[in-house]
Amino acid sequence: MQNFHLLTIITEEVLATTIEKELVSLGAKGYTWSTVSGKGLEGVRDNQWEGENTKIETIVSEETCKKILSHLELKYFNRYAMIAFYHPVQVIRTNHFL
Repeated sequence: MQNFHLLTIITEEVLATTIEKELVSLGAKGYTWSTVSGKGLEGVRDNQWEGENTKIETIVSEETCKKILSHLELKYFNRYAMIAFYHPVQVIRTNHFL
């Protein structure tokens, strides 16, 4: 049985399109995104000029998850409001993610 991870990335709306393209180039077969709100270390984003927060989720292999996280850490973590986390998931239709 293949190990899959649900990778969740929450970041600034302005980065969404770029990150979605990078996910696919790094091995993700697809993704889901939505506009989200909340409060974190940076406070609440309530200035419409800043844009909203975006949550991007993808189900990937353990290897692809590590590759994506390394990329995000090197390129974005120190410069943008972003958080990423993952957890293992069991997938019924595995052919969609291989």
